[in-house]
Amino acid sequence: MRVLPDADALEFATAVRELLTGAADVEALRAAWDSSDGRVPGLWKRLADVGVVGLTVPEAAGGAGMDITALVPVLVEAGRAAVPEPLIETSAAVALLATAGPGADEWLPGIASGEVVAALGEGREAVVAGARWADVFLLADDAGDVHLLPRDAVTIRDQPTLDNGIGLGLVTWSPGDGTALAQADGLAAFDLACVAAAAELVGLATAMLDMAVRYALQREQFGKPIGSFQAVKHQLADVYVGNAFALPVVHRAAWSVAKRLPSRRRDASHAKYAATVAAERAARTALQVHAGIGYTYEHDLHMWMKRTWSLATLWGDVAFHRRRVAAAVLADAPPPRVP
Repeated sequence: MRVLPDADALEFATAVRELLTGAADVEALRAAWDSSDGRVPGLWKRLADVGVVGLTVPEAAGGAGMDITALVPVLVEAGRAAVPEPLIETSAAVALLATAGPGADEWLPGIASGEVVAALGEGREAVVAGARWADVFLLADDAGDVHLLPRDAVTIRDQPTLDNGIGLGLVTWSPGDGTALAQADGLAAFDLACVAAAAELVGLATAMLDMAVRYALQREQFGKPIGSFQAVKHQLADVYVGNAFALPVVHRAAWSVAKRLPSRRRDASHAKYAATVAAERAARTALQVHAGIGYTYEHDLHMWMKRTWSLATLWGDVAFHRRRVAAAVLADAPPPRVP
């Protein structure tokens, strides 16, 4: 069994990294954070044009017809660049729309072309990432049934957040005639979103480790770079090991979700847990290495840390996924309810 991405997927991810390096560099990212919209102008369309947004959209709807295993390397690069775009939400929405039957799949061509942004949530008053930009919402009611509603059928109130690039909103809605998607598998979409978020967290952790290493080689104490001190080396090494162990877990979970294996819920939660722990460790260590300058808004590190803290809580936090894995392993307790 091969769970790692193939050469084509890795080559495509490299091309995406080059695009993001030019179109979403630190200056563009900072400008997006300081804007009211929170996004890099034109980036979503460029990602759609090169095939990122439609990577998992079926070919009949204008996409590439790939699965989450091909998307993981791209999401790692998106995390590395702290891209303020709803790639996680759109990917999960595609999984729902592609299997929900006639009427739902009509949104897929617009998603593939970058003209439509989708968002997901649960409850009649749902806190939804990407709500600020979404054109269509996939919302689960208390019974777990998924409803499809266009933007003009819901009420959205922007929510304050540390991460301006997450587009958080409180979405109030009511089901109507024909809004329910009878064939939609909300739990499968949730698992996919967990894996996608985990992939971005690995990218964020990698970027913060790179920042910490570079600064440790520049900052001096007692006439030497702090990176030469054993205590600093050990901290950075621990971050590297955590990242190195998290990425294979994410790839394994992507395989389980793509193949709809019986273990996919456990594997998706394991991936979200491992990636969150690794990214939060990377954030703490990078902040400690940078010392006082790392606490300031003027330093770039804060954007990666805040994105990490956002994704750590979205799609289930560490405690939720630890319980979900435990329930699957022990098989004695019912799985916890999706948050």
